[in-house]
Amino acid sequence: MNTASILLGPLVGGLTHQSANLWARCQGEAILYAWVSHKPDLSDATLAGQSLPLDGRTGFAGVVPLSNLQPETRYYYTLTTSKQSPAPGQYPSFTTFPPPGEKRSFTFLFGSCFRPTDENGGEAFAVIEEWRQKENFSFMLMIGDQIYADDWKHNGIGKIAVSKDDYRGVYAYTWTRPSLRRLFPNLPVFMTLDDHEVDDDWHWLDAERRWATIPFYNRWERILRGFKPQECHLPLHRVRDALQVYWEHQLMHAPPLISAPRLNYANQYEFKEGDSGSLAYKFTCGAAAFFVMDTRTMRIQRQTILGEGQWQALETWLMEVKDYPVKFLVTSSALLFDFFGDVTADRWSGFKQERDRLFYFLAREGIENVYIITGDLHSGHAISASLYGPNQQAIPIWEFCASPFEQKTNWLSKLLFIPVSSGAVKNEKLHFVKKACNFGVVRVQFDETHQKPVVHFTLIYKDKTSGQWLATEPIG
Repeated sequence: MNTASILLGPLVGGLTHQSANLWARCQGEAILYAWVSHKPDLSDATLAGQSLPLDGRTGFAGVVPLSNLQPETRYYYTLTTSKQSPAPGQYPSFTTFPPPGEKRSFTFLFGSCFRPTDENGGEAFAVIEEWRQKENFSFMLMIGDQIYADDWKHNGIGKIAVSKDDYRGVYAYTWTRPSLRRLFPNLPVFMTLDDHEVDDDWHWLDAERRWATIPFYNRWERILRGFKPQECHLPLHRVRDALQVYWEHQLMHAPPLISAPRLNYANQYEFKEGDSGSLAYKFTCGAAAFFVMDTRTMRIQRQTILGEGQWQALETWLMEVKDYPVKFLVTSSALLFDFFGDVTADRWSGFKQERDRLFYFLAREGIENVYIITGDLHSGHAISASLYGPNQQAIPIWEFCASPFEQKTNWLSKLLFIPVSSGAVKNEKLHFVKKACNFGVVRVQFDETHQKPVVHFTLIYKDKTSGQWLATEPIG
């Protein structure tokens, strides 16, 4: 096999206390070889594993699973496309998590919505890299819109993506912005999708998931601009192509899905009626438990946002981790932030019964120390509220939002905010809204007693007046 060079990556995904997934995408057929060492220059590196052969069926993307790692240990690594030992030099690293249940303080980053303005886009990632070199971040959550496949002005291919090659082209352009390329190898990531990995505000029209659509105003704008018919509509085969390419770039290196959707003969998601599988997954970092929701592929207009199978998985998980000191619900759509006049209803506010199902479940079961991590809104915020728990006890709940990494900001977000209308929620308070490019920092701190941790959220945002990146006061 003639080996091809690496186009995207490497990056570290699916990190645990004893394993990791090293991912990359090559420019052609190749095999990835993973070299791991305890020394920064890899002078004593060993060949820790190799990928399956990469070919066009997966866009030449592949992953090398690493196992039998030691908890809370730093490993230096590289990926190559040959079995020749890497030359001594400076290499990226990652640190494995504490064992599940072990109470350790840690810090993670999160954000969403990256549409590079130009060839040098990604200023937020350059700032994150500066912070990373001074502070110990365990990982980063990227919670939707890691590409904008439908934004023909900024997606690098000059049109709306309609095929696997198109979607792969958008990833190739977006993920090769210099600042993101520098960051990815050194900061483990967990990713989930929102709408723009497929198309703007897309959803299913029918329970059988045969018919998908985008908003009527998007369709008419594209028709009036003279776009090709395949760019104005969303047939089933385009959804399948987009989600296959999403898997190649974002899910291939993620933790195992809780209940994966069935595949068809072409190894694409089948979307058969009765298939309760989703793209949701879970992971733990010491004594913190995370559930990463799939709020897109099960979303059916005016019917459901998660689907019954994912609901059952979420409720089961919440009971399993009830006694964990801290729980994080990761959702690409905000739960506690409603808009006045939200005609698209393209978030949890459009599925109020399902949102109430979550709030009432948390309240009824007395599940405490829950934090919602979200994005999507093109503004950052912090919201606190209380749920009516057993015997009317108040159960605090927080929502932290960071969005966008880089995109147009929503200057109306604070003006249009309205508290959620739910019998389970009381004392909702919007602590701040920042209408600027941003990312979030969450610190989970255990003291010597190892009791309930202190969880603080800081939003790092670009001040429009000074052009400087500033930080809000920690809140939580």
